[in-house]
Amino acid sequence: MIYSILKTVHLGALILWLGPALGSWLVLIYSQRINGERAESTALIYKVFFVTITLEHIAFVVLLSTGGMMAYMYDMLQYPWLSQKWMLILAIIIPLEIVDVWLGNWKVKKLVEKRISGVELTKREGLYIHHYHTTFTRLALVVLPVVVLLIMWLAVSKNGII
Repeated sequence: MIYSILKTVHLGALILWLGPALGSWLVLIYSQRINGERAESTALIYKVFFVTITLEHIAFVVLLSTGGMMAYMYDMLQYPWLSQKWMLILAIIIPLEIVDVWLGNWKVKKLVEKRISGVELTKREGLYIHHYHTTFTRLALVVLPVVVLLIMWLAVSKNGII
């Protein structure tokens, strides 16, 4: 029974980690293209965007917690597929999430609030926002689907990659 509850919460957290943040990012980019950076609607969309990426990061912590609890409670840590799954998470996903939290939830959020309040950003400050929405996000949009699919394959097939 506990395993079923943990697995259900784990899968729900996976959906909350992947879905809303991607959707809100696409809406934000589309809004910026149509309305421009300083439009009132873009400011509202940014507020929703920051709420959804906060939800995303909370869901990620729940995802890691429930996965770790299932692995530990049911003595699954010795399985090669699970070791490979955790290696992908530790080596790729967690570093991306750390950068995303620092840029998205902290640095860029403060800069966007500053810009929305009418304060002109320096060129360097503007580059943080630009690189978050272009360089970092594009990298994440390429890397995360591949890694998440590998992780899902490992979890479903219970076979190692190697």
